[in-house]
Amino acid sequence: MSDTKLLNTAQIVNSIAVLFSFFLGYKYALKKNKKLKGGGGGGGVDDDGAVASAETPGASGGTSLFGSLTREYKMVLVVRNDLGMSKGKIAAQCSHGAVGAYQKAIASIPYLVKAWDNTGCAKVALKVNSEAELIAIKRAAERRNLNVCLIRDAGRTQIEPNSKTVLAIGPADVEIIDQVTGHLKLL
Repeated sequence: MSDTKLLNTAQIVNSIAVLFSFFLGYKYALKKNKKLKGGGGGGGVDDDGAVASAETPGASGGTSLFGSLTREYKMVLVVRNDLGMSKGKIAAQCSHGAVGAYQKAIASIPYLVKAWDNTGCAKVALKVNSEAELIAIKRAAERRNLNVCLIRDAGRTQIEPNSKTVLAIGPADVEIIDQVTGHLKLL
């Protein structure tokens, strides 16, 4: 009988050790996440007036690193459909947008880039029918402090110089981006 009681005591002690380790690790992750975010603030404005915010409210899924595992993230590429760009031109302009948005995000919101990377780096191409519509989407994204990158073409091939071709938004929480672009159709 004493062997069974000793075994149960050992199991209880092991269980307590496991729970203690979990909570200690969780506290460490919370502290580490605050350091990754740099305490908030920051951000800047690029040449296009696009906001690159270091804090996107609600986009990190809470204050823990574990919160980002339960959320979805994406980058959206909004393409002007009225310019008559070829498929290859659209692909090149979208590539410029994705790279530009990534470069801004890695500098200002690395925790969102990491969360986006951990959830598959989703990218969605959408279309608008005018420059005015593209600019309205950009302003709506900026009001929500989303990372944006507006691409202007040099005009060496198919379209006029300085034409606004693509707006990249994100990476960010899917729900926040959908507040801005959820009404747009796929390209």
